[in-house]
Amino acid sequence: MPDLVVMIKQIAANVFDAKMPVEICFGTVQSTAPFKIRLDQKRTFGKERFIVGSSVLSKPFQVGEELILIRMQGGQKWLIADRKGEL
Repeated sequence: MPDLVVMIKQIAANVFDAKMPVEICFGTVQSTAPFKIRLDQKRTFGKERFIVGSSVLSKPFQVGEELILIRMQGGQKWLIADRKGEL
């Protein structure tokens, strides 16, 4: 019986991981033409992977600028929430 409980917990954890819930992360603008954002050392994506709110578009992006990103469920698209700033 304990094996059944462990197996059910593992299945639930696998389902949770597969859905990839929303996550907040950071990215750096690598280039503006073509538009590319680097998420980490291995992942750089073009504009087709990002959704941008109109308030973020009020000022052009600069190479090297850090952005606050929200990864959407499923992990294939990111919302550019804002630019990273200092207090």
